[in-house]
Amino acid sequence: MATQSVPDHIADQSVPALALYCPIPLSFHPNAQLVQDRSFDWMERLRLFGDATMPRENALATESARVSGSMIPDASDDLLLFQMTYMYWGFLLDDLFDAGSITERRRQYRALAPRLLRVLEAPLAHVTDDLPHVALLGDMRRYLTAQVSPSLVRLWIDSYQAWLLGVAFELDDALTGALPGIDEYLFTKMFDGAARAVTTTVEVCGGTELPAAERESPAVTALTHAAGVLMNLYADLSSHAKESPTDRNIINVLRADGRDRDHALAGAVELCDRIMVLFLELRTQTLPRVSPATSVYLTNLGTTLSGILDWCAITARFTTGAGRPSVSRAEQPSRSGLTPPPYPNIAWWWDQLD
Repeated sequence: MATQSVPDHIADQSVPALALYCPIPLSFHPNAQLVQDRSFDWMERLRLFGDATMPRENALATESARVSGSMIPDASDDLLLFQMTYMYWGFLLDDLFDAGSITERRRQYRALAPRLLRVLEAPLAHVTDDLPHVALLGDMRRYLTAQVSPSLVRLWIDSYQAWLLGVAFELDDALTGALPGIDEYLFTKMFDGAARAVTTTVEVCGGTELPAAERESPAVTALTHAAGVLMNLYADLSSHAKESPTDRNIINVLRADGRDRDHALAGAVELCDRIMVLFLELRTQTLPRVSPATSVYLTNLGTTLSGILDWCAITARFTTGAGRPSVSRAEQPSRSGLTPPPYPNIAWWWDQLD
């Protein structure tokens, strides 16, 4: 797929007000705070805050407990513990892969990725020199094995490998200083933005296992992809003011396509709203046709989107020198209707509608 060079005028650090259409109400797990205490005990037991150079206050600033508790509000405490710890851990890895020059980032990735894959694929290997964040991933794998079926463990492992593949995409773009085109970006962002890892944990920690035929059906796949892209677009809109002009972000991609800042912002908001309208309608059509397990999953995808939008509005990760973007909810979408956008990698979602 073709890439685009990045114009010099892209950088703009002012922070806009954003209004996004999301009529799904917020929900919160009643025991999220108690589970956060268990999660920090787990991470401290594995020495994550000392040896892995992640200060405890940095972990708290990610607001992982809040966003985890709003994604699957009916999860068991034990599965919420896994999801929450996985999110805290994921932000640590994200920061490790983002720190330093591109050469240092690629070196860090090359050193860590094989070890991370090994603790997932060969959990019985006896290795004594793993760093705390590698050891914690292995411990999370063992914990999950005791909580859910082998097929769900395999699903989770595969989704993490997809995230590692996405990081490789991101590092390669950073090396060349090029951004992908819009259509390619919308597809590959599901990988480097960890969307598949998130949507998979929504199933794994939701307390049910989808029938494989339903999970892989076109309609449920489209809903999964739509949720994954949408949660990453929310993060893009909230974080773009603090990122460099060559970072993989929908605003940078739209500006590299020739739009000025205001038109890029408006275009990204419109795209988010179009995807939300599609998600709501397709989910409404799909729910009567699927099993109770898949119904729970599709409901949790909606609460996940609402929770992530809320998290984007409050997390310190997106704060810049000019402040945090103002994120609110619009009562109506900026563009109504069910016409697909002109991007083949996502336009097929609309084909699943009746």
